[in-house]
Amino acid sequence: MDIFESTNKRMKQIKKRMPEFPLEMMRLLRMTYHIQKNMRDLTNAALKEHDLHDGSYIVLAVLYGSEDETSTATALAQACHEKPANLTRVCNELEARGLITRGARPGDRRSVMIKLTDKGRAMAEVSLPSAWNKTMHAYDGFSAEELKQLEAMYVRQLRNIAAPD
Repeated sequence: MDIFESTNKRMKQIKKRMPEFPLEMMRLLRMTYHIQKNMRDLTNAALKEHDLHDGSYIVLAVLYGSEDETSTATALAQACHEKPANLTRVCNELEARGLITRGARPGDRRSVMIKLTDKGRAMAEVSLPSAWNKTMHAYDGFSAEELKQLEAMYVRQLRNIAAPD
């Protein structure tokens, strides 16, 4: 059976019971959920050998991608799309492993700065390729043009989501 068929079947049943149900749009939404979950599962499988999970991996990747490998806690939470409490838990784990350091921002003790350590940089440099090598096959068979179109549609969708009602 197709990996999405059971979900599709249930949604068709909803449409029968509720004719106003926007089947096509909801199908796209459910596909997005399925893709995200499966991509997260693939990423976590790749990261397991590094004793990381997607939350810690994203923190390392965001810091590694920052110009000076440093971020405020607030900016890091926004970039990682994490709630502050969850980011604190992830950062506690990373700090205990010596992958990041935390300290007060010079001139503003209320602001927490998070910095990648040398060990954290090394972990990012080994874990990023592990994750992308495990997930790249999701785009097998897509042409360069199709990938550009997909990216443009994702950007448009993100703008729509961010737009006020």
